[in-house]
Amino acid sequence: MKRLFAGTSTSSGVNHYSGVVLSSKTEICQLRYVASHLMQQDDPMLDPEFFLASLSEGWQPRVVAVYRKDEVVGIIYAKERTISGIATGIVFVDGSLGGTFLGNPLHRKNSFRVAVEVLAASHSIRSVRLRVLPGSDEFEAVKQLTVSGTLDAQYSQIKHNESSLWKYHAHLPLADTYEQFLNRLGKATRHNFRYYRRRFEAAGHSFIERLSMDELRSVTLDLDPKSKFTGQRHHYEIERDLNMVAASHRPLAIGLKHHDGEWVSVIGGWYRPGGAVLCFQRNNDRNFSLDSLSVVLRAYLIELLIRQGLEELVIWSDTGPPLSRYVTYVPTIGVRLDALTYPWRVTRLLMATVGPLLPKRLADAAQWLA
Repeated sequence: MKRLFAGTSTSSGVNHYSGVVLSSKTEICQLRYVASHLMQQDDPMLDPEFFLASLSEGWQPRVVAVYRKDEVVGIIYAKERTISGIATGIVFVDGSLGGTFLGNPLHRKNSFRVAVEVLAASHSIRSVRLRVLPGSDEFEAVKQLTVSGTLDAQYSQIKHNESSLWKYHAHLPLADTYEQFLNRLGKATRHNFRYYRRRFEAAGHSFIERLSMDELRSVTLDLDPKSKFTGQRHHYEIERDLNMVAASHRPLAIGLKHHDGEWVSVIGGWYRPGGAVLCFQRNNDRNFSLDSLSVVLRAYLIELLIRQGLEELVIWSDTGPPLSRYVTYVPTIGVRLDALTYPWRVTRLLMATVGPLLPKRLADAAQWLA
């Protein structure tokens, strides 16, 4: 692998570091051994194979391995946006769930800074856009980097559902017991959690707390056309979600079975330190529209997680009622680092000006550029 030295560093503290940008899936997978040694907690989202599985159509991997001498001390998982197969030169790093950077604690701030610097200096990259947690080492590293003035830097607070460029993951705090959790809910929500689950059980249906990956895939694909959200998701998005669960070494796969043996609901996700992520849910809404299958299976899931002593359920890409009334969203800072070149400035200005006037598909593409 050819190393790209971060030569624009102005601080002597980072002069002993270098980095290399990896775009090949084979090379990225070869980081698996290093990643396992750098990992402080058993978080599947920090595994190179999980990162690759999370990429869907319109994205290409741009992973940076940071070296100090001959030792890899940091890995940053970034992805470049492509539109109709054409690379935009815009790279994204979403650290809202902490799954984009892996580093030796002794070198964390320096290695993150070097990784971003190497990305920004790559000849094909025009802009690096990051989402970081306020007060984190990553945020401090970016602030140090932008002091040099070699990049056009802009900061903004990312608010819930304010931009289509980022995912908004909902965080649901759990409790010491399932009954305590129910008591935190409003009267109507608490009633529905109890009522629909009791009715489900009285009808002789069953909860299955562990599915194999083959079962999860088969049930998900079977239930998808029966869901009320059919048509809102592309096939490649369903495959991406299944691939993420499969790439996790701590998968979460549960479901509901009708008393006649038919699957009626399924959830796929994974466990992470202190909690779990609900990645997707599919229900047979077409035939069981009055049974609130989503509420029933989520009730079973929450009870299962509480029994394991977990503290939080993260719902991937947000959630709707009734749980939307009880979730929180982690405050994050958006950082945009743009190359100081005249053509790129003109392109951004042009896209920002004409983007709102374009048809929706083209307007969305313009927003990624502007």
